[in-house]
Amino acid sequence: METSSESESLGRSRGPGRSRGRRTERSSGSGSDVRAADISQKISTLANTLQDTSRNLTKVDRMLGQYQGHTDDQAEAMALLRENLEESINQLQTKRLSRVNGVCSPSASTLQTSDLEVHSESEGQRFYPTSPLRDNRHLPGRRRRSQSANVRFKDSGVPTEEIHAFHQSLRDLCSDHQRLSDDLDREILRRNRADIDTRRAMESLTEHMTASQRLDSVPRRVDRRLQELEREMLRGEQERRPEQREAAPDGLQEALGRRQVQSREDEATTARLLQAEREKYRMEQELEKVRSLLQQSEDRRESLMKQVEDARGELLQRRAERPEAARPRLETPPLGAQLHTARFDHDVGKDRADLEKELLELRAQVQTASVLGEVEELKRALDCKEKERLQLSLQVKELSSDFARQEEQQRRMLEQLRELQSRGLTEKRQMEALLQESAKSRDDLKSRAQDAVRQWRAKCRRLQKEVEEAAKQKESSHAQLKALSQQSESACRELTEVLGRLAQRDEELHRREVELMEARQRLLTLEQETREVKEASAALEQEVLRHAAVQSRLKEENQTLEDRLEAQTRRSQRDQDRQAELQASLKQATAANAQLLERLAEEQSAVKELKRRNSDLEAKLTALQVERAALGQQLQLEREAHRKDLESVEDGVKKERRAQEVLKLCRQERDELKEQLRGVQADAASDKELRDALQIKLDRMKDECDKLAAQLSVEEESRSLLQRKQQLLKQQLEDRAVSGKQTRESERLENKMLQIEADQEAVLTSLGEELDAACRILAKNEEKLQAIYQRPGLVRDPHRWLAETKTKLRWLCEEVREHDAKAQRWRKQHQQTKDQLKALRQSRDAEQAVLLQRLHQQEKLLEAFSAEKKELLEKSRRKEDEARSLQDRVWHLEKQTRVNPDHLESLQEDSFLIERFKDLEASPQKELVEKRYSKHSEVVRDLQEQLDESKRRMQEYKEEKLDATSRSLRLAALSSSIKTARSDSH
Repeated sequence: METSSESESLGRSRGPGRSRGRRTERSSGSGSDVRAADISQKISTLANTLQDTSRNLTKVDRMLGQYQGHTDDQAEAMALLRENLEESINQLQTKRLSRVNGVCSPSASTLQTSDLEVHSESEGQRFYPTSPLRDNRHLPGRRRRSQSANVRFKDSGVPTEEIHAFHQSLRDLCSDHQRLSDDLDREILRRNRADIDTRRAMESLTEHMTASQRLDSVPRRVDRRLQELEREMLRGEQERRPEQREAAPDGLQEALGRRQVQSREDEATTARLLQAEREKYRMEQELEKVRSLLQQSEDRRESLMKQVEDARGELLQRRAERPEAARPRLETPPLGAQLHTARFDHDVGKDRADLEKELLELRAQVQTASVLGEVEELKRALDCKEKERLQLSLQVKELSSDFARQEEQQRRMLEQLRELQSRGLTEKRQMEALLQESAKSRDDLKSRAQDAVRQWRAKCRRLQKEVEEAAKQKESSHAQLKALSQQSESACRELTEVLGRLAQRDEELHRREVELMEARQRLLTLEQETREVKEASAALEQEVLRHAAVQSRLKEENQTLEDRLEAQTRRSQRDQDRQAELQASLKQATAANAQLLERLAEEQSAVKELKRRNSDLEAKLTALQVERAALGQQLQLEREAHRKDLESVEDGVKKERRAQEVLKLCRQERDELKEQLRGVQADAASDKELRDALQIKLDRMKDECDKLAAQLSVEEESRSLLQRKQQLLKQQLEDRAVSGKQTRESERLENKMLQIEADQEAVLTSLGEELDAACRILAKNEEKLQAIYQRPGLVRDPHRWLAETKTKLRWLCEEVREHDAKAQRWRKQHQQTKDQLKALRQSRDAEQAVLLQRLHQQEKLLEAFSAEKKELLEKSRRKEDEARSLQDRVWHLEKQTRVNPDHLESLQEDSFLIERFKDLEASPQKELVEKRYSKHSEVVRDLQEQLDESKRRMQEYKEEKLDATSRSLRLAALSSSIKTARSDSH
């Protein structure tokens, strides 16, 4: 640090000497031997001074290394202190979490890293530096350095003053270190006291919170009063109506039990809400404290930023002044130092002020270290707050889940009560309807019983007379019934057989109808496919037309390309003629160039002698440059040290910015938590209102359920009486009905026989009609139909009817077989047409793919031709430009050779260009162009052949398309014939 300031002061003092030396050297001239001797003496003196400075710098480096070791030890001690502080903070947190109602002793003192604040200026400076050469009566914040604490470039025989300066700097550093350690001890004591005060405040807050928890809030009192009223109501109901409670359904008892559980859960949720509100209030207080700390840290950060900016400005100034100060040191003679001692002393005073500024910067860095500790503690506090916030969010989630569960339970209770109400109402309505029906049935039964008694009395008299007649008729009817039963059994057997055969025939007919429907659907699909084939053929025709247009366009482009190639060949011939003319002019210019080259050789010999002299001077300059490089390396080392300091300061600033961003995020999260808690409080209030309304509804429902239970008991008693009366009446009616059933059964049997005969005739006639209809559908000759038709009198003769039906069925089987054979033929034809269409599609797709590939190939060839054409045009343009430039240069050279014979170098360059141009003429570009033209003509021929082949294939495709259209017409004719046959059959 001191060497840099002194070098600047020496540079300032020796600057005028350097300017005077330069003026004398310029005035005297460069060729004298006396001045060369003076320069050698100056170089020797500079070498001696540089050796002295290198020794001084090595000593300073050693001192700085020792100081760096001391600072590393201090940093390790600070790290140990921080670790101890973090352990004590963790212990405090565990104690606070474990403590619920206890009070912690104030004697336990812990120090946090955030308590290390900047020392106040009011306390003053107690420990002054131990330097005997320093005047400490001036301002306490600004410390002056003695004039001897500077590195001076003097003779090597006086090293005592430099050693004294090094000792002085060491004493200053030791005093600063001692002062900083004492300041740290005082800060630790002060922070311990502040920690004890904060603990006492926290204990008072915890006592206040515990006292506030004991006091119940108004809504909790109201809830307890409501619960007591509910319990009293339940007890009264249990004492009044134990019998009704037993008769009541189990659903009500379960609902009451759930209601009690729900009330307990409501109490628990209210308690949790109160705890959440208290924790929220505590969090708000802690966040306000954190805000104040953050505001303080921001103020300190602004001051640090200002100091860092000032330090940067000073460093930039010193970097700009150091190279200026290094130059006069190298060139000033030792005699000039005696003339500028006054200026040197003045610069030494300035260096003292600079060193004092640097010490202040070191203090600021120590303060920044303390501020960084505070920032770390704030980060830890924020982490703790984030953990508490997460716990609060978890509690809020639990409360919301509890509220959701309570709402679901309340909804279930309401649904159960509604179901109970609906059940009670339905049962009530049913009972009322039953009562009305029972009353009506009772009146009807009374009237009917009276009428029945009267009728039975009259009927009994009649029956006694009729029984005698019926006994006689029964004997005759029994004989007739036996004969009829035998006939009916035989008829039933025949009918079952006929019905089974008819069912089989119906199934066969249904199956054939299904096959006919499938054939129709297949024909429809064939028609659709033919339409698609027509559309595809139309699309292919359009593509063929488009390809023909593309081919015509390609022919036109090929014609244009051929025209352009002819034009290019003409241009190349013109270029060759011009080149021959230029060669003749160049031969004339070469003769003039030979004369100029002889003159240049003479001048080059003189230049070589001058170069020898310059080499001697350059050897001397290299020695000077080596010394200058050594000084430059020393300066670079100092610059790297300053850069490292700046990087450390910038890292601290970046850490502070990150801390501010984290604090902003915490503030945003705190606002979000506040909004969420407000929403939870509003939801809790609405839930309380809903709970009160539901309690009122439950009381009403309970009263209604009790009333319904009483009504049900009364109705059940009346119902039991009615059931007894009903059973007595049923027994009387059953006894009377047994006698009437026998007569009814005999009448029913007679009616059944008549109905069976009529049904048999109807079934036989319907079967005959259906068979006739089937014959009409399948028959083609009307003569056969007239022979097969059923006659009207055959229904009464079952044997003849069965014979005719057999003949009809046989004929139907033959017709169905013929239809099956025709359907199989149609299926085969349909399959053949499908295969043909598939083959046509595949061939069409393959031809399309081949055509597309050829078109892509043709497009690629055309692109290649266009690229080659562009390259040829560019090359021809370049040749024209080069020929023009060569003509201009030749004309210019001829003009210069006539006027100025000194421009031989430019003529040599022009001769090189002319040789290059000759090489270009001799290059086989013409052969390449001719080869490309032949290739292009061959490609055009191939394209023409491909176009002819594509035309031929398109003609073949058109012929195949005509064949496909003819086939589709045939299929359409077949489908129309099938449709007409179906319409005729229907």
